[in-house]
Amino acid sequence: MNVSSDRLLRRTLWGNAAFSVISGVVLAAFAGPFAKIATHGPVEVLGLDLAMVLELLGLGIVAFGALCGWAASRPTLPLGLIRFIFAADIVWVVASALVLALPATWTTAGIAGIVVVALIVADLAILEYLGLRRVGSAAH
Repeated sequence: MNVSSDRLLRRTLWGNAAFSVISGVVLAAFAGPFAKIATHGPVEVLGLDLAMVLELLGLGIVAFGALCGWAASRPTLPLGLIRFIFAADIVWVVASALVLALPATWTTAGIAGIVVVALIVADLAILEYLGLRRVGSAAH
């Protein structure tokens, strides 16, 4: 098996791209309502209200999704970039746990939203890991 034929890794990247772009657009478009639903009171991060942070985060997630789609579309998968994407997904899951530990007064809906997204990202990271291992074992 060569790198360009690894369907697990390519399909996982396309899934990550679709999930990231769709969720990023929704987060950016509905940042205000999400901020109100997620916490019991106003929250600021680095001097920005939570709605602005969520909007910027949503736009960043869209860009990340575009990067995943670009990597998936290459005839030969760019393994260095895919390792970066995998690492970014791991960082997202860890950061989600840290965000839940912040002194913000999260609502049940806010906690559920953070946990559900972190679980989806963790699943994508597991599939990326398996795909990268498959590519690594095929190279030997």
